[in-house]
Amino acid sequence: MGNVVKVRKGNRILDIDEGRLLAHLQQGYDQIDSEGKVVKRATGGRSLSLAEHNAVVDELEKLKSVDLAKENEDLTKENKALKAKVTKLEKELEMKQPDPNAK
Repeated sequence: MGNVVKVRKGNRILDIDEGRLLAHLQQGYDQIDSEGKVVKRATGGRSLSLAEHNAVVDELEKLKSVDLAKENEDLTKENKALKAKVTKLEKELEMKQPDPNAK
């Protein structure tokens, strides 16, 4: 055997020759690494129910509607305000603490 790769379909994991990888991907197997993480997704051999498809489409539309630039701008402003507040509170704390060098 040449280079061996792992593929998974459902709970079935196979060690196959790298030359047979393309055929297994077309049959619905995902290529995985030694930790079980997907390296290459299957290119065929799978079907989705209409409910699953609609759920993915709904989620995609929801994600597209989020204005990430505006959200980032709002969070940046909030972060800046909180940093200013922390700095102010640190200065107040320094003023209240006695000087350890004073006798």
